[in-house]
Amino acid sequence: MTATTTPPTVPGYVNVIVKALLRSPFHRIMSKRTMLLTFTGRKTGNRYTAVVRYFPEGDTLTCYTDSKWWKNLRGGAPVEMLIAGRTVTGLATPITDRTAVAASLGAFLTEMPGDSKYYGVRNRDDGLPDPDDIIAAAHYTTMVRIQLTN
Repeated sequence: MTATTTPPTVPGYVNVIVKALLRSPFHRIMSKRTMLLTFTGRKTGNRYTAVVRYFPEGDTLTCYTDSKWWKNLRGGAPVEMLIAGRTVTGLATPITDRTAVAASLGAFLTEMPGDSKYYGVRNRDDGLPDPDDIIAAAHYTTMVRIQLTN
């Protein structure tokens, strides 16, 4: 079974709303698994902030993207995250190995099946993400591992 549609793109205004919400006293509505990730552009030196869903594993956070912002993190890069109203720091490393991405994305989507649609992954009748769709999604998804530093 392969995904029949490409994953939907989130309109820009949605990210504006989510950023405002995560920075507000009402962040608890979304902050359990959604954070703001701030990093510095490698070429411009500008600061950028992305809205990402994350998966905690001890003192490491994992997030995924189909956008190109991850290229700013190549070789490891310091980042700031706004998580549950607190700013924390970390060292982010992008991972593009498709086997590693598929394994991690499968675990994430098993825990967060509602996010499957954002990756073009269908859930089977038992509620688990379709393994073939996960493999297909790994071809355009980059995983970012963030080692917390504070």
